[in-house]
Amino acid sequence: MNWRKIRSFGRLFYRAMMTKKWWLIVLSTSTLIIVGAVATVMMTTSVYDLDSLKNMRFATSIYDHNDKLVTTLGDTRRDYVDLDKVKSQELIEAYVAVEDERYYKHNGADLKGFGRALAVDLLTMSPAEGASTITMQVSRNVILNENEKTILRKVNEIAIAYNLERKYTKKEILEAYLNYIYLGNEVRGIQMASKIYFDKDLTKEKLEPHEIALLAGLPKAPEGYNPYIFPEKAQHRRNVVLNKMAEKNIITEEECEKYKKKKLGVNKKYLAKHTRNRDNKFQAYKDYVLDEAANRYGLESKDLVNGGYRIYTGMNKKAQLSLEKSLREDSFYQNHKDLDAGSTMINPKTGEIAAIGGGRHYLRGYRNQALAKVQPGSSIKPITVYGPAVEEKGYNEYTPVSDAPYTINGWSPKNLDHSFHGSVPLKVVAGKSLNVSTVRLLNEVVGVKTGYEYAKKSGLKLDKKDRAPAPLALGGLTRGVSTLEMAQAYTAFANGGKVTEAHAITKIVDVDGNTLEPKKKVKKKQKVYSPQTAYTMSRILKYAVEQGTGQNARLADGRDVAGKTGTTQNSRESWFVGYTSEYVMATMFFNQNGSQVKLSGGEFPAKVFHKVMTDTLKGTDVSYFKAPSGGGGGSSGGGGGNSGNSGGGNSGGGGGTTIPHTPDSPPAGQPPQHTPHQPDQNRPPKEERPDKPDKPEQPAPDPEPQPQPPPQPDPPNPENPGEGD
Repeated sequence: MNWRKIRSFGRLFYRAMMTKKWWLIVLSTSTLIIVGAVATVMMTTSVYDLDSLKNMRFATSIYDHNDKLVTTLGDTRRDYVDLDKVKSQELIEAYVAVEDERYYKHNGADLKGFGRALAVDLLTMSPAEGASTITMQVSRNVILNENEKTILRKVNEIAIAYNLERKYTKKEILEAYLNYIYLGNEVRGIQMASKIYFDKDLTKEKLEPHEIALLAGLPKAPEGYNPYIFPEKAQHRRNVVLNKMAEKNIITEEECEKYKKKKLGVNKKYLAKHTRNRDNKFQAYKDYVLDEAANRYGLESKDLVNGGYRIYTGMNKKAQLSLEKSLREDSFYQNHKDLDAGSTMINPKTGEIAAIGGGRHYLRGYRNQALAKVQPGSSIKPITVYGPAVEEKGYNEYTPVSDAPYTINGWSPKNLDHSFHGSVPLKVVAGKSLNVSTVRLLNEVVGVKTGYEYAKKSGLKLDKKDRAPAPLALGGLTRGVSTLEMAQAYTAFANGGKVTEAHAITKIVDVDGNTLEPKKKVKKKQKVYSPQTAYTMSRILKYAVEQGTGQNARLADGRDVAGKTGTTQNSRESWFVGYTSEYVMATMFFNQNGSQVKLSGGEFPAKVFHKVMTDTLKGTDVSYFKAPSGGGGGSSGGGGGNSGNSGGGNSGGGGGTTIPHTPDSPPAGQPPQHTPHQPDQNRPPKEERPDKPDKPEQPAPDPEPQPQPPPQPDPPNPENPGEGD
C-alpha cells in the first residue's frame, strides 16, 4: 500500500474542503435545508402561552428503595417578579449583555451567530456549538425541555423562538426568561436568587454592581459558580461579568475596578432564612442524588429540578430520618460547639446508599460532611492490616500477635494506654485497638505494599505517600477518606469478601416514561477477600463490638454486629465503622477548628450507629453472620507459625480449617489463648476514653446554622503518626 499517495490525497482533499467555494456550497445547502425545516415547524407548531409560567411546575420526584415517593425537587423556590418593578434595571441589562447582546436586534434567532456555530458544527461533525439566544433558551428550557445537542433540536428551537417573537414583545419574553432561569441551589428566577444570595427583594432594594454581576454570571454554570461552594470560581466569573458591564457602559471603568475588589457579599444565613419554610428533610441525600445524576447520567441540576423525572433510589426512609435526627442530638455538642459529623449507610449486597448524614445543620449549599476527607484513625486497620493478614497469611481471631515494644526506622509506636500487652490473640488486638502489635503485624507479616494494595482494592483513594507503616497501620493519611469510602470498603466484610460500589440511584424515568440509560454504569462487585476471610473478619470485629472499644454499638435485639472504632492523633476526629448482615454504616465526628476535643470512636459515632440501626431494623428478623461452606478461617494455612515476635507466618495450623468453631473456642489444633482482663460490658474500655467529659448541666440549644469550613486532615506526624485508639 502506497501511504505517500494516500497522504497526498488527504492533503488535497483537506485543501479542497477549506476553500471558500466549498464552504459556500455546504453552508448554502445546509441553510436552505434548515430554513425549510424551520418554516415547516413554524407552521405546524402552536404558540406557547408564556403567562402559564407564573404557575408552572415540573417537579422531579424521588422514590425510596420500596419505590415509595419520599420527596420532590421542584421550583418551590421561585417568586415571579414583574420586570417593571425591579429597582435595579441594570440587572436586566447585564443579563442581556452576557447572555444575548444582540437580543434587541434579532427576531428570535441570531443568524450571524447561528452561521458561525453551524460552520463549527460541520467542521467538527459534532453539534456542540451553542449560539442560543434568550428567546431560544426560553424555547428549549421552558417549552421543549430538551438538552441533547442535535441539529433537529436546534431547528425546533429556532422555529418556536420565531413564533414566540411574533406573539410576544421582547420585554415579555425577557421576563419569562428571567423568572425561569436556573440560578443554583434549587432556585429559579432572579427574585429568589437575589434573596438567597443577598437577602434583597428586587422590588424594594437595589443591588450593587458586584451583586448584579454575580447573578448575571450564574446561568453559564449555576452549580460550578455556586458562591457557597466554589467562592473563588464565583468571584472570577463575577469579575468577568463586571468587565462586560463596563464594556456595555452599564457601569464605568472606575466602578468596574472598584467593585472587583469587593467581597462576594453572600451569606449562608440568607439561604437558610429564605428556605426555612421548605421541607429540608433528606437534603443531603437529595443533593447527592443530583450530583450522581450529573456524573452517571449527564443530567445537570437545572434540568433535574424541574424536568419531571422520577428518580428511584436505595434510600431507606426510616434510616435517613433517624440519621438526620441522630446527628442533631444536642447531647453530642453541648461541650463541643465546633463539633460536626457525617455518616453514610450502605446495603452491602447491592451497594445502594440507604442514608446520608450531611452534618448537624446540613442545608443546600453546605459542605456534605459525609463526603468530607478526614483521617480515619484505627478504623482503617481491618482494611490494611487485619483483613490482609487473614487472607494472605491464614490468620484467624485466635492467632497470637506480639504486643511487645517495637521500633521501626527510629519510630516506636505506642498504645493509647501507654502500656504493652504481651502475646494476645488477633481479635484482642482489634478489639482493644492495639497500635504496637498492629504496626508489627503490617510490617513483618502483611507487608506495607500488600496493605496498600488492599486499601486500593477496597476503593480507598490513598496518596502514594501513604504507602508507609504509620499511615496504613494507624490511619494518619495525607488527604484522608470519607464516610462513604469507608462504608464502601467495609462492604467486603459484610458481603462475602466482595466490595460493592456505593450508589444512590437505581434508575431514572423521564416525563415521557422512558427509562434513561446511565452513561456510567455501576461497577461490578470487586472480590477483595475469600468468603472465609470475610467471615473470620466479621468474628474479629464482632469481638470488638461485644468486648472491645465498640460496645456502645451493640443492639438490644441480640443480632450480630461487627465494627471498628477510630480516634485520630490529638483526638480531633473519631470514627465508628460497623455493620450487620443488612447494612454497613460509617460515622465520624470531627472538630472544625482543629483543636483537641477528646473525641472517642466508641462514644458518639458508636452511639449514632446504635440508634440508627435500632430504628432501621426494628420489626425485622434478627440476623447473624453465617459461616460459608468450608469453614471460617483464612484462605491459606497459617496462624501460629514461626514468624518470631509477630506470632504468625504462612505455615502451621488454624487458617483455612474446614471445622466450624464458635467464637468462644479456638479452632481445632490450637491451644486456647489467654485473654486480658475483659472490660466492663456496658462501657468502652478505658483506652478508648482519654478523658471523661464534664457532666453537662443542661443540653445546649440548637444554634443558628453557620457556614462550615471543610475539615482538613491532620498532617502526618513522624514522631507520633496518627496514634489514637
